[in-house]
Amino acid sequence: MVSQVLFAEQFEIIEEQEEWSHIKMFETGYEGWIQKGQYALANEIENAAPMARQAFIVDLGGAIAQSPIRRVQLLPGTRIDVNDNTFSAEEWFEIEGKMRMPTLKDFDTEFPKLIDYYKDSPYLWGGRSRYGIDCSGLSQAIYRHFGLVLPRDAYQQAEIGQVVDFLTEIQPGDLAFFDNSEGRITHVGIMVDSEHILHASARVRVDKMDSEGIFNSELNRYTHKLRIVKRYFI
Repeated sequence: MVSQVLFAEQFEIIEEQEEWSHIKMFETGYEGWIQKGQYALANEIENAAPMARQAFIVDLGGAIAQSPIRRVQLLPGTRIDVNDNTFSAEEWFEIEGKMRMPTLKDFDTEFPKLIDYYKDSPYLWGGRSRYGIDCSGLSQAIYRHFGLVLPRDAYQQAEIGQVVDFLTEIQPGDLAFFDNSEGRITHVGIMVDSEHILHASARVRVDKMDSEGIFNSELNRYTHKLRIVKRYFI
């Protein structure tokens, strides 16, 4: 598994085989395979376009998408690109639950809630929810809450944003990136403050971080070597 597709996310089909389709996500350009029967074809030309309009997302309380024939549990961060709480593809859904208009205005109050929500979630390569999430999926999910779209992988996320030159200048929400012995960026975390980081490593956890990297107190050693810190909330 390389990633997960959330309800109502849009993609194009690049190639089809008997049971599987090779797809490319509109929002991030990420590619992978999805089993047929797990998606519906858009039945209107406007539904086949990339998500460019502002939309609501499902808040941390979750929501339900209800159609005449099925009921789907929606994960926080799921984007609903409509104004009347319905979504049309091969069937109509009505959305029931708490929705959020993504904004940075309430970052100070919402960020601590996100930390509590995702903390202790199990690590899952390619995961994008509290039931299993990877490091870049975590940063992507948290930024989505505030209306900012990040690429899927850590090394891709490191290619954008503004460099934070000194650790003392770190602000909550900055992303810290870590590399391996070959110099490849392989890990990312979200700064809670200038000395603590939220990241997914075995589980979502908060650890100390300094100029050397992330220090895991349970293992009593550094687990990730710091490469760079970047800011996206300009």
